[in-house]
Amino acid sequence: MANKEERTEQLLMDLREELQILEHQNKERYKWSASTLLGVIALLIDKGVITPEEVEMYKTKAEMQTFHTQKD
Repeated sequence: MANKEERTEQLLMDLREELQILEHQNKERYKWSASTLLGVIALLIDKGVITPEEVEMYKTKAEMQTFHTQKD
């Protein structure tokens, strides 16, 4: 259980850093604050709706889509 909590905490810290960078870029599509998004992600993990692994998977998928979009 501690391992899952550690992975969750690390994931949330990584996401917080990334979201703060996006906030500073002040792009309209990222108008939700980092703290709001992290709160939603943490709540979903706590409620068992999504696992830290699934969050990581979606993050990776989004990064790949962003990369392909920028490449085009």
